[in-house]
Amino acid sequence: MKKITYIVAVLAVMLLMFSCGNRKSAADYEGMLDSIRKAEVEKELLKPTASDPVVAFFDSLSIKSVPMKYSPEFVEYLPQMMKVPSVYNTRFDYESNVELYAVRLPSYQNYHMILLGEKLDSTNVSLYLCTMNQEYVLVDRLCVYEQKIEDRNGKLGLMRQEYYITSKYEVTLVSYFRGEDDETESELTACRYVINKEGNFEEVIIEL
Repeated sequence: MKKITYIVAVLAVMLLMFSCGNRKSAADYEGMLDSIRKAEVEKELLKPTASDPVVAFFDSLSIKSVPMKYSPEFVEYLPQMMKVPSVYNTRFDYESNVELYAVRLPSYQNYHMILLGEKLDSTNVSLYLCTMNQEYVLVDRLCVYEQKIEDRNGKLGLMRQEYYITSKYEVTLVSYFRGEDDETESELTACRYVINKEGNFEEVIIEL
């Protein structure tokens, strides 16, 4: 296709010269051909280069819709989430030996949104909501789910933080605690975050 375009361009130039009654020497035509060749080379150089591997990886992630909320099944199986190659762990401020999983969420303002899973062991994971700039550099990270053993006022028990994320990325976090001798768990705290213009998570007052 390129060769055909090139030949047509040359013939068009030559016909134009003859139709105008101008007689050109072989050197003149060689100069025109060189100019056309130069233009073709410059056109090739202006073509986009191969995709940045970092961008290619993030673009390959599945997209999970919002709103979304905590479910035991999700934090156990991490559906749709892809394992992050260790070479990209630094994008999330992690060492390369940490096992991470990620899924894209719909963008917000000018920020890419990523749900990140940190695998603590074979059965335990923490989830983070991340804002990233257009070059996929981390701006801020908010822990939205975790479960761990805690000592509260001399009482050992299990603390769990659950989340609810709206389509506008208003994030409500609720913490629960169940002592080792308790039959039921009790609510500890509830807080809410929004994303400011700088892409950082900012705590706001919960309106009742």
